[in-house]
Amino acid sequence: MVQCLELYYRQGRSQKDIAAALGVSAATVSRLLKRAMDEGLVRVELALPRTPELETALAERFGLRDAVVVGAGGRADIREELGMAAAAYLEKIANNGRRIGISCGFTLYQTIRALHERRFRDLALYPLSGESTLKLVDISPNTLVGMMAAKYRPHVTAYALPVQHLVSLRDIERERRRLLRDPEVRKIYEAARSVDMVLVGIGQIAEQTPGFCSLAETYGVSVRRLRELGVVGEINYQPFDVDGNLVDHPELRVLMRRMLAVDGDRLRELSRQDDRTVIAVAGGKGKMDAVRGALLGRFCNVLVTDEDIAAAILKR
Repeated sequence: MVQCLELYYRQGRSQKDIAAALGVSAATVSRLLKRAMDEGLVRVELALPRTPELETALAERFGLRDAVVVGAGGRADIREELGMAAAAYLEKIANNGRRIGISCGFTLYQTIRALHERRFRDLALYPLSGESTLKLVDISPNTLVGMMAAKYRPHVTAYALPVQHLVSLRDIERERRRLLRDPEVRKIYEAARSVDMVLVGIGQIAEQTPGFCSLAETYGVSVRRLRELGVVGEINYQPFDVDGNLVDHPELRVLMRRMLAVDGDRLRELSRQDDRTVIAVAGGKGKMDAVRGALLGRFCNVLVTDEDIAAAILKR
């Protein structure tokens, strides 16, 4: 393995050349290089283009602890770019033994994909909400917790929150009370509300958008109706308006109360605590109002976004 590392990283030789030099197959060389990465013998530090002026301006304007702004002009999929930046930031500030809460969405999926395996030990991972639909599962918190747990096995403990299919608010409230009488479920739920670090996405309100908007439509609330109610974005299935106020309308309570979700007010409380880190990862065309609303609502204390969104928010 050490010979492979020397030849590949220091001498810049191809895996095929290394295989010939060592008398092994190219597949063996590839496997040894991956194993070296997994065991921490190799660490890759990303140097993505960033814009420190925008980062400083965002932090000062919105009272953030930190901001990461990825430069424009990278790969076509900005979510992959944001995921890599968020993963690098998490690995920079996190340490062993942290309790981490995870929301949902494709950008967080890209974040977890970019994390290095076995980098941390003794992590505890919690979903920030359960699910309440049998369809349109998307990339749920429980799913992402499982993905992230696979990165750190066997040195990780991961939990899930119940998945239920309930339509009426009355049924949801009754089921919440029943579930919270279960000591194990209540323990997981309370732990999810008190994690050390949070990874959360910010969703926009748009047609054919997976997640919150699709779920809202299953409850009879269209994207048009969401906009009429003043909703510009959502965070962990908590809808908010352009000023960052939670939109607690009767039509939306079935979505906000759902199944044991960490609510927007609790995210605000965690963001205000010096020993808690709430990282929101969001960017891309169309998310300016949603990201700005989340910042005004103080739902996070760290933002990872792209240059275009940051500039538009500051200009506005």
